[in-house]
Amino acid sequence: MKKSRTLKIRMSEDVAKRLAYVSKSEGMTLQNQIMSMIRQKIQYFERVKGNIKPSALETVDMNEFENEDI
Repeated sequence: MKKSRTLKIRMSEDVAKRLAYVSKSEGMTLQNQIMSMIRQKIQYFERVKGNIKPSALETVDMNEFENEDI
């Protein structure tokens, strides 16, 4: 089973309502909508800059993000 992380995201009421509207219109939950957007961003990054190497991912310290609001 893959390890998962929980991230708290802060956004304005207007953005939250717009995101909820888009999600509902597309028949998705907020969680699925956000994950879809994140995956699209990663795909775009890798298309433009090349695939992220597993060795580069090993250098990422996720502890930096433990209690950080994004």
